[in-house]
Amino acid sequence: MARITAEEKEQKKQMMDELIFQIFITEGWEAITYDRLAKELNVRKSSIQSYYSKNIMFATALQGRVFPIVIEKLDFNSKDAFINSWLAAYHDEESHIFKEVVKMLLHNIIKNGTSPYSKGAILRLQNMLGQNIGPHDADRAIKIVLGETLYSQMSI
Repeated sequence: MARITAEEKEQKKQMMDELIFQIFITEGWEAITYDRLAKELNVRKSSIQSYYSKNIMFATALQGRVFPIVIEKLDFNSKDAFINSWLAAYHDEESHIFKEVVKMLLHNIIKNGTSPYSKGAILRLQNMLGQNIGPHDADRAIKIVLGETLYSQMSI
């Protein structure tokens, strides 16, 4: 079997990244699986696993692409404005992307402990908020929205 060049490997990775992004945008995080990708790309699961050793690595395909979508939904002017905008975006029935991003972050944090990708996204958001309202209030606001989000996932 012939080995692929570094350029071909990068092209395949970009193709997989694009498929992961499209599935995420249209169907959400839970729809992204090795089986689904293998079927749609007509390759073996092991081929996909050579690019994404763990399913948490699918998040690398979303880096730099979903954060701007999340940020545009948030109000960084005050702690209360941030919390209210987060909760409004999370419960917005017209746009599921914010909710999917948050679900992915929480899933990855809970499933794997704080994954570096999820932790990095949360810390980046916290730092952005902290520039406007100070680090203490930013820390409190992030804890509140994560707690509220987890609580809203419970069927009560």
